[in-house]
Order: sequence, then structure tokens, then C-alpha cells
Amino acid sequence: MSTSRRTFLAAAALAPAAGLIPAADAQTALAPSASPFRGFSEDRREPDMVVPLWPEGHMPGGPVPNIVEIIDDQWDTAGLRYRVAAHVTRPTLSYFAATNPTGAAVLIIPGGGYSRVGIDREGYEGARWFNSLGVAAFVLRYRLPADRWGGGPAVALQDAQRAMRLIRAGGTGRWTIDAKRVTVMGGSAGGHLAGCLCFKVYDRSYAEIDAADHLLTRPDGAILLYPVVSMGASAHVGSKLALLGPNPTPAMVAEWTLDGTLPGITPPIFLAHDLHDRVVPADQSLALFASVRAAGGAIDLHLFDEGAHGLGLRGDPAWPMSDWPLLARRWQVRNGLA
Repeated sequence: MSTSRRTFLAAAALAPAAGLIPAADAQTALAPSASPFRGFSEDRREPDMVVPLWPEGHMPGGPVPNIVEIIDDQWDTAGLRYRVAAHVTRPTLSYFAATNPTGAAVLIIPGGGYSRVGIDREGYEGARWFNSLGVAAFVLRYRLPADRWGGGPAVALQDAQRAMRLIRAGGTGRWTIDAKRVTVMGGSAGGHLAGCLCFKVYDRSYAEIDAADHLLTRPDGAILLYPVVSMGASAHVGSKLALLGPNPTPAMVAEWTLDGTLPGITPPIFLAHDLHDRVVPADQSLALFASVRAAGGAIDLHLFDEGAHGLGLRGDPAWPMSDWPLLARRWQVRNGLA
């Protein structure tokens, strides 16, 4: 577990070949435009394919609320595109084919507090980065419990479980991946949903539709960035309200809280969190770390003195947390997921 800026920079100095930023350069030599990951944010490459999750007329979780799906298309102050989807009615997988594929794949679940879902930051940008490493990437646009679907909080999990199964099924011949090397990555509320895939491995959130639904939903590894974990007193208020509504029962809170007693078959997990995160406190990752350890699971926890919530690949390169992708890549290689 990395817990300080000094610890992180010392590790960076020991491994320049991996692309980590040496301590002497981290604060002085790099401007935000010099980030080694900025190119993946500036890239305009769109998905190679967008696949609906559900066959026409077979989407569970109804009735459908009276909503119209919208895309809010903005640009941030650094000149980077920042699209966000709201009121999702047609959940999809956006597929980015890898250059020089290794067979490994990743399901990317962007955050948005369960009331919207990111497209570029935490989504397409990460997919492009994984592609450069030979990893096929799939970005999930999932239904949002804040819209009050008939299926309640489970609609997002239904979409995530279906997505994992479709990835492993090969998209009816549209892609080829190693079904035993599928990582899930999620940030914030997307980290909560990714965690649900890891821990709700016995939950069948919807009735079987086709042959893909025979496949496992448990990922082979998980990268969780500043994840929402608890739905109790320490919950991220917006995510809890969107997921469970204004008056959740104790049973609902317990069902959707990820720390506590966990199954002993959780996949290896990589956690990264800024100690000064003002949106989702780092205590949530600490609680999850303790619970996974108690269950006998494998988990890496990296805490940083400088970073930001929701940074994705857009962090200031002077922040230690901005190099989380390099640490995550090492973790993937070590766990045979690359």
C-alpha cells in the first residue's frame, strides 16, 4: 500500500524504464500539457462498434420511466471534450479494437453518481490507452437508477452483468478475446458498479435471455478508482440518493454496501484514491481494503497525498496520483491480465 507522496516518488525513481516520473522532475519539469497520457484525452477516435446490450423487447428492469436519453456535449477548461449521457434508455457497449491485441480485455464503467454516465473522461480516453497496450476495451453506457426504473437499483447491475457476458461471448463473432483475462475498471459510482460485479457473483439480476447468459459475470480482476463503497452513514450522498432513493430501508443499504462480509472468491483488486478526496472520502477504499483482506482476497491499495476525484487520465502530472495507470499496468501484468 502506497500512502504518501514520498513513498510514491521513491518508487518512481527506482523504475524509470516503466515510465514513472522521477521525483526531481515531478514538480518542476512537467506542465499539464506534458502529461504522458494527455494524447489519449486529445485523441478524437470514436468506438469501432457500438453494440446494444439487450435484444429488442428483452430488456429487463421495466417499466421504462418517462424519459428521453440525452448527451450533454461540453469542453473543459483545458480544451478537452467532456460528454456525459443522462436518462439512458438504450444501454450499450462501445468497443475499441486493440492495436496488436494480446487477447486481454477490459470493461470500463465510467462514473456519474448514478444520475449520469461519463463518455470521454473515465470512458473513451481509458479505452484508447488500453488499446495502445494491446487490450481490447469496452465502455459501458448503463441505465441510471436515478431515473427510477421499475427494476430499481438493479438496472445498472443488470447492464453490467450482461456486458460482461457479451464480452466473453465474443459479440457473436465480432471480436475475439481471452474470456479468462477480462478486467473491469470503474471510477466513483462506476467503481461501485464494478465492485458489484466482483462481489455479487452469485446474484442473477435478470432471467436468462440467450446463450451468453450462461457465462460468468465475475471479472478476472478489477481496477477501482476513488470508488463509492458504502451506502451507510458515510455514503456519497448523491450516489446513495440516486441509487436507493430518499428513504432506503436498512436492508437496501446493506444490499448495496460493498464493505463488510464478502465472498471468498473475489478477483484481484487494484484500488487508487486521493487522501484529500472531497467527493468520496478515501476511508471508503480503506474499508473495502479491510473487507477484502478479511475475506482472504488479493488487493493492492494506493493512497496519494495529491490527486483529485474523477481525474481519469487528465490529472496534473505533478500529482503522484496521475501515474495510477502505470501502477495499474504493473498490477495487470503481475496478475496475468495483460
